[in-house]
Amino acid sequence: MTSLKKGKALGACNTKGLETDTHKSNYAAQKSNSKVISTQIAELALRGHAVYQLIDGGFLVCKYGYTHHAPDFESLQIFAQRLGVNQ
Repeated sequence: MTSLKKGKALGACNTKGLETDTHKSNYAAQKSNSKVISTQIAELALRGHAVYQLIDGGFLVCKYGYTHHAPDFESLQIFAQRLGVNQ
């Protein structure tokens, strides 16, 4: 008879199981940070810009066949301000 470990998916290795620790101090910061990023992307989208989040943490903003690479979120905010999206 095999024993099943509670909270782990079959075949999972190097994981903590099926739990999410929401009590860590950086969880709230990450959640609010993602909300700020999502809001900025939505504001650009409302003005016709397509924004893609890149794996390296950067952003690619596209409109009318032109693209702009923002290496981080601060650069994305500066670019949005230059476009008149952020006041």
